[in-house]
Amino acid sequence: MRKTSFLTALLLTSVSFVFSQANADRQGTTATPGSTPAPQQSVQPHNQVPSATQAPPPSTSSEPSGQAQTISAAGTTARYISAGTTIRANLDTPLSTRTSKIGDRFTATVTAPVQDAAGNIIVPMGSKVNGQITEPSNEKLASAIKGMGHLNLRFTNIQLANGTDIPINATLLSVHRASMRTPGEANSQTASNAIGANTALSRAFGPPMKGVAVGNFTGGGYVLSTTGKQVDLPADCGLRLRVDRETPLP
Repeated sequence: MRKTSFLTALLLTSVSFVFSQANADRQGTTATPGSTPAPQQSVQPHNQVPSATQAPPPSTSSEPSGQAQTISAAGTTARYISAGTTIRANLDTPLSTRTSKIGDRFTATVTAPVQDAAGNIIVPMGSKVNGQITEPSNEKLASAIKGMGHLNLRFTNIQLANGTDIPINATLLSVHRASMRTPGEANSQTASNAIGANTALSRAFGPPMKGVAVGNFTGGGYVLSTTGKQVDLPADCGLRLRVDRETPLP
């Protein structure tokens, strides 16, 4: 009897211990009210760049390199001699109704540089103005000056120092006596950059020639004697021309 009671007490103690252990395990796995579960860390692939430091995608609106060159080329302003530009030149050889014939050619040396609208020299001193003795193309004019001493001059082109020819249409405005310059008054343009620059630098326009009258027409002009039947234009006399229309440079 005593032995049976001892075994019963031992069994009850074992059952109580098992229930106590199970209750403790259940409390350890239950979340405490109001507590925040620990965040789970995501595994990031090794070859992925973090978004905060990720490089921006390449721009697809970049301008083609050729377009800038086209705009630059299109923006280049063509050079030309403006209509109304005055050209001063001195005859290289004399012209006279006594010796000159229809068809004879003549040259004159530019004595003042011609500039474009931007101030760049486009026709330097020493360039050559080429012309020709012609007949008046206007019948009324030819009839009016018939029997009077006259020279009909037509200007054809300008030749630059490098041999470039610029066709021109120019009107003769006036004829002047030559006047010599002193070295201090001469333009300082480099002589090597012009044809016959040494001669051009020594000349200047004097007053209008006496005894002649100038009639102008598009492309040239005529010099008419007011004192007789002969017209004599000496070498170095000045010719003042006006360009009749805008003339592009080659």
